[in-house]
Amino acid sequence: MGKVLDKRTADSRVYDIDCTDLLATGETISSVTSVTADQGTLTFGSPSINAAPIAYADGRTAAIGKVIQVQISAGTIPTGQSNLQCTVRALFATNVSPAVEATVVLRLIDTPNMY
Repeated sequence: MGKVLDKRTADSRVYDIDCTDLLATGETISSVTSVTADQGTLTFGSPSINAAPIAYADGRTAAIGKVIQVQISAGTIPTGQSNLQCTVRALFATNVSPAVEATVVLRLIDTPNMY
């Protein structure tokens, strides 16, 4: 959950919130209550829960029921800033707990990273 998600303000695509590290063995997400952000005027679509395992480029695989997938669009960066770090919170229930919250950092950026 330590990875920062990068998003350009014009992007509208599905992002994964991998909750694997928050959940016990055998625990799965049963429903998503809400997905919100602390700033940046992001727009969220209806979240879903992965129905198939997801293999990531870094070699890890998230099991069924461990990832919240949500469309994120829009976003604004304040004038004079090159980016804005937003905390995205997903509140959900599992087959074990009625309320769990996952948090990820989403960085709004409109300029290419210079490496």
